[in-house]
Amino acid sequence: MKSFYAIILCLTIFNLKLHAQDAIIFRDGRVKSVKIIQTNNDKTLFKESGNKNASEEYVENTKVFMLKFKTRGNVVFNANGERILTTSEHTEIPKDAIVVYYKDGREIPAYNLTMDASVVWFKTSKRAKDRPIFSPKSEVFMIRYPDGTRDILTNLAVEEQQQREREAEEARQKAQREAEVSDSIKAAAMEEAASATNPKKATIVTKKGVRMKVWVCSDTPTMVSYKKVNSAKAAIFNMSKAKIKNIIY
Repeated sequence: MKSFYAIILCLTIFNLKLHAQDAIIFRDGRVKSVKIIQTNNDKTLFKESGNKNASEEYVENTKVFMLKFKTRGNVVFNANGERILTTSEHTEIPKDAIVVYYKDGREIPAYNLTMDASVVWFKTSKRAKDRPIFSPKSEVFMIRYPDGTRDILTNLAVEEQQQREREAEEARQKAQREAEVSDSIKAAAMEEAASATNPKKATIVTKKGVRMKVWVCSDTPTMVSYKKVNSAKAAIFNMSKAKIKNIIY
C-alpha cells in the first residue's frame, strides 16, 4: 500500500513539474518543453527543462510561433520574428479541453470540436446552451488535443516559405521586365544615334507618286527624317508617314 501511494505521489510531482514548464511552439507545429531564460528582438535563449546541467541554447524568433510562459502570458511572433502579441496574464487551459491556436496568436479552449473541409466549429465551455464558434480552417494554425496529439491545419513554416518564393519570383519577373524595357530604350537610342551618323540609303514613294532618293536618318511609326545627300553637314528633313506610300531600302 505504501508503495502504491509512493508511485502516485511521484506521478503527481512529475505532472506538476511538466505542467509548470515553459514551452516553445515552432512554426511547423513542433512543441518543446523548456525553461525560457531571455527573449531578444532576434532570438530566444532557453535551457532544456528538467536538466540542471543543460547548457543554454537559442532559437531564432523567425522559427517561433509562440512562447508559452508558466508564470506569465504568451509571446507570439510573425514570420519576420516580430512580436505581434504579448499577454501579461497566463491563460489557464482546463486539462480536458482541446486548444485551438489561431494564426494571429489567439489560444482558445474548445469542446465538442468538429471540422469539415473548410470550417472548424466548437464551444468554449461544456455548457449545452453556449453557441458554437465557427472559424475558417485557413485562420487556424493548430489544434491540440488533451492527450497531447496535435492537428496542424496550417504549417506556417511551409506556407511562409511558399510566400517568400512567390515574392522572390514576382521580384525576379519585375526586374526582368524592367531590364527588358531598359534594354529596349537603350537599343532604340543606339539605333537612332547610328541612323543619325550612318543614315540608310532608301527611296521614298509619296502618295502623290513622287519618288525621292534619300538617306533615312530616322523611321518612326509617324515620321521619317532624311537627308538628300549622305553628308554630316547635310540638312535633315522630316516627312509625315501620312504622306508616304512606301519606303524602299
